[in-house]
Amino acid sequence: MVELIDGHVSIKQCKRAVNALMEYAFKEQQKREENELLPGKEECIWLQVSVKQVHSETKLKPHRIPIKHSLVDPRTSAVCLITKDPQREYKALLEEAGVKFISRVVGIEKLKGKFKPFEARRALLRENALFLADERVIPLLPRLLGKIFFTAKKQPIPVCLKRKDLKGELERAISSTYMHQNRGTCTSFRQIWYPFPNTGPVFANLEMALPAIIAAVRGGWDNVQSLGIKSTKSASLPIWSCKLGTEEGARWDGLQVEDGASQDNDDSETVDVEIPYTAKPTKTTSKPSHHPRKRADGGVRPPYAD
Repeated sequence: MVELIDGHVSIKQCKRAVNALMEYAFKEQQKREENELLPGKEECIWLQVSVKQVHSETKLKPHRIPIKHSLVDPRTSAVCLITKDPQREYKALLEEAGVKFISRVVGIEKLKGKFKPFEARRALLRENALFLADERVIPLLPRLLGKIFFTAKKQPIPVCLKRKDLKGELERAISSTYMHQNRGTCTSFRQIWYPFPNTGPVFANLEMALPAIIAAVRGGWDNVQSLGIKSTKSASLPIWSCKLGTEEGARWDGLQVEDGASQDNDDSETVDVEIPYTAKPTKTTSKPSHHPRKRADGGVRPPYAD
């Protein structure tokens, strides 16, 4: 009997794809380390979900997807929290709740002042591995942070700072991955990276996150076209694909053909009309003569003379 994740995805196929992808990514990383002086982008594994019907809107608040192994370790990587003003009040709130894994607290006024220059924002982005933000200030952040945070896939994660269990709320935010809904048909989810051949944590995250991801997709499995995994610079390896056809759950299920295209050629009568060919008359253009002309008195008149 074939073991399935969420009743659809083969566990055997997932393990084969994860092992092959991790081995390839590890070899590519070794080549880059030998040839490049400066370290490149951080290697990670992505789960790609392709849907049949696009979403009509883009939401700033992402869907939280629980995973078994956290993407960021606060003991070795810096975590920044963006809050409302005054920021000292929230620093005291973190101390009161016993939160010690937040490296830096930044208020809105500091984003408008100290971190307004591009170089300051780029330094803030480089110094922190993860950004959390009070959910009440999320709509202000795209304009204050700029596109570099979204291009680097480090857009702030919304958290509720009014929760009684504030420490638990922040811990759950750090130990999750996120689904950022866009208007396209393909969405990527970041998974954890471990050196090859330690592929167990990657598969464990995939197995735990997949049911929650499908639940967050509008329409569920009926709207999912394919699933694949990839590294930062590799091609996508498929782990599941829907059937092609018009039956329930297949690729063309529920799609209707337009009236103009549904008419059969046998039902419509076509009449061949013979159009007589008429040659278009050629236009003759008179060009000015460059030769000298004779005058009435027998002399020679220069060309173009009045």
